[in-house]
Amino acid sequence: MIDFLLLMKQELIITVIIFTLLLLKIGTEMSNTAILNLANGLLLFNLAAGFMGNQAGMLFDGMFFTNPLIVLQKNILSLGTLIVSLQSSSWLKKHEHVPEFYILLLSNLLGMFFMISTGNLLMFYVGLELSSIPLAAMANFDLGKRKSSEAAMKFIVSSVFCIGLIIVWYFVGIWRNRHTYF
Repeated sequence: MIDFLLLMKQELIITVIIFTLLLLKIGTEMSNTAILNLANGLLLFNLAAGFMGNQAGMLFDGMFFTNPLIVLQKNILSLGTLIVSLQSSSWLKKHEHVPEFYILLLSNLLGMFFMISTGNLLMFYVGLELSSIPLAAMANFDLGKRKSSEAAMKFIVSSVFCIGLIIVWYFVGIWRNRHTYF
């Protein structure tokens, strides 16, 4: 159990942050500044926790694995997410959907974490979907602007095409190797 918690530490922290923001959205009325400060503090905690107590190993029969290089990549992504959050804080102070922005941003980050740690193409597909769907919603975050909706639609169409290619590649690989994966 401890190995599970240590190997998936960053994913679990992101999941807890997402649920915390969901509960704040449902339960309380906080000001945008308070939500921004809380979210930035939690993202900073996630970044700091990414540098402590790291182990190498695998879970779920090799579908999820981690090593020091993967942890470094996750820390770089966490730093990038914190920078995006800090850069967008002045814009978000005027916006009415601040928790939703962070939920989408962190869901995107969680999907990228799963894509980095995958040991299986099917797990990569799940991470890709978990990353691309919130990213499309973030592209359409300004609901009143036509360019925002157009960008989201173009992103979804190109994403569906790429995901279709990945699925075809997966099943062609199964057919060529004639292994039974089901």
